[in-house]
Amino acid sequence: MSQKWNLQDIRTSDGPSPRKSMQGVQQARPQEEQAPRRTAPDSSPKYTPTRSSRKSSIGGKRNTIIFIVVAVIVALGLILGYLLGGASIIVHPKYKSVNVQGTFTAKTEPAAGELGYEVLTLEADAERQVTATGKEEVTEQAQGTITIYNEYSTNSVRLVKNTRFESSDGHIFRITESAVVPGYTGDGSNKTPGTIVAKVFADEAGPEYNVAAGKFTIPGFKGDPEFDAVYGKSSDAFTGGFAGQKYIVDDADLQKTKDVLHEELQAALRSRLESERPAGFVLYESAITFSYSSLPATESTDGMATIKEHGVLQIPIFENSEFAGYLAQNTIAGYENSPISITDPSTLTFTYSTTGSSTTAMKLSDQNEITFDIRGDAELVWTFDHDKLVSDLAGKSKTALPAILSGYPAIERAEATIRPFWKSSFPDKKDDIKLDIMIGDNG
Repeated sequence: MSQKWNLQDIRTSDGPSPRKSMQGVQQARPQEEQAPRRTAPDSSPKYTPTRSSRKSSIGGKRNTIIFIVVAVIVALGLILGYLLGGASIIVHPKYKSVNVQGTFTAKTEPAAGELGYEVLTLEADAERQVTATGKEEVTEQAQGTITIYNEYSTNSVRLVKNTRFESSDGHIFRITESAVVPGYTGDGSNKTPGTIVAKVFADEAGPEYNVAAGKFTIPGFKGDPEFDAVYGKSSDAFTGGFAGQKYIVDDADLQKTKDVLHEELQAALRSRLESERPAGFVLYESAITFSYSSLPATESTDGMATIKEHGVLQIPIFENSEFAGYLAQNTIAGYENSPISITDPSTLTFTYSTTGSSTTAMKLSDQNEITFDIRGDAELVWTFDHDKLVSDLAGKSKTALPAILSGYPAIERAEATIRPFWKSSFPDKKDDIKLDIMIGDNG
């Protein structure tokens, strides 16, 4: 009979199954060939920013940037304000255009209301060789000019011809003519001595009498009150003193040589005047005077003599404010002696008066006053203390400017600019305030 089998009764073989063998092969493969393992998804909750939070973040960044930009601008403004800060003020002083047509007198010792002047003196020597015709023994006395002063009395003092004057080094000179010295005027600190100019000559011949400019006393007054109160002064050295052999030169050659030397001296002295004229003074080249003196000829070589000439340029000079004030007194009605100046003196012409006491042929040191004509148009400007105005403005508010200017009657008006624009006060440092002057309608 046939035997029936149940599935449960079927047993598998004890050997490895094909699946298990395949798994072993798979495990033997290199690790890099293993299939990637799939990780489980992150189940933790994620934060998604809302629209309002994004706006808040962007706005905060924008505000920070704006703050930084504003801070930088403010810082730069402060730095530039410090570096470029300052103030400038343009001042328009009072001025007056006047026409001058007059004859005036100026004095070396002016009284109140008179015009004074000083004498600018320049000296030079020039020489040239000429043929000498021989020698001769010569004795010559030095000569010069002095101004005699009378501080002794309001009455005049009379000095006779040949009155002696003694230099500080003991050399004696005599006046060539009698002189009457006027008495002084005023008293105390306002005393003005009387003066007169006189020519003098040395008591003896010789070069030692070519003394420098200085003071001279009168030996005849020694021991009397007049000794210290009546005296002489020279503004130039004395010249001409000589004793010894002098070379003889043909008269025509000598004169021709002197003329050439005089031209050279004039050119040299005029050139020096341009560089040596003092600041703050008015002068006119038409007022120049020249004078010459011959120095002893000296021996040269091969029968030649050296001719020497001494030249003196003199010119009256006027202090600008005094000169302008004197013109204002004579041209501006109601002028009250306020400080004033002349902007361009060259617009006026100066000529010595033909009826005056001085001519260009004489040394100005021989005169104690000059008379001259002035013609032309001039611009007179009222003046003020620039440094004081700047000091008054330093540290003050711009609104104080009108009140400050009220203390300066010479100023017509002024405009001020302060930097940087947001500042309302002038700098504390005077050096940071620039002052400019604007004259006339162009301002």
